[in-house]
Amino acid sequence: MKRAALPALAVCAMLVTASPAQARPPERSTLTQHRVVSDQGEACGFPVAWTIDLTAGLTHFFDADGRLLREQAHIKEDNTVQNLATGKVVTEGPDSFTQTTHFDEAGNPTHYVVTGLAVNAGALKDVGRVVLVRDAEGRLDIAFAAGPHPLREATALGDALSAFCGILA
Repeated sequence: MKRAALPALAVCAMLVTASPAQARPPERSTLTQHRVVSDQGEACGFPVAWTIDLTAGLTHFFDADGRLLREQAHIKEDNTVQNLATGKVVTEGPDSFTQTTHFDEAGNPTHYVVTGLAVNAGALKDVGRVVLVRDAEGRLDIAFAAGPHPLREATALGDALSAFCGILA
């Protein structure tokens, strides 16, 4: 009985100590960005400027061959939107959300999953979970949404600034 158990234990020991192919370790970085998105009245009938100040903690995940699988961004924003005709300024933030970008084998983004508070401007909130995919023209389209997403819906239509018209009028 002991002789039969020894080969079985040896096989078990090899299975336990044999490691599968290891993925490349995740890479971490921080991105800080200042950006202004504006128009001359196309979105709301009056010119609008959205000043975006964000910091993102990025983590990139790879497979065993070193291909990028996904990027996870923990984003914090503190922004303003302004009616440039009247000077009215509305605080948009603080925002805090996670955006996970998934990639195909060629390194192209396939879809985005956004969870958290992405717009926080008084009564205007973009919050919850949304899954975005690219349509045939390369624009982002909402595949799934839970919670109100007025900014994401406007962005899917090609005009993010239009989401702010009501609070800036």
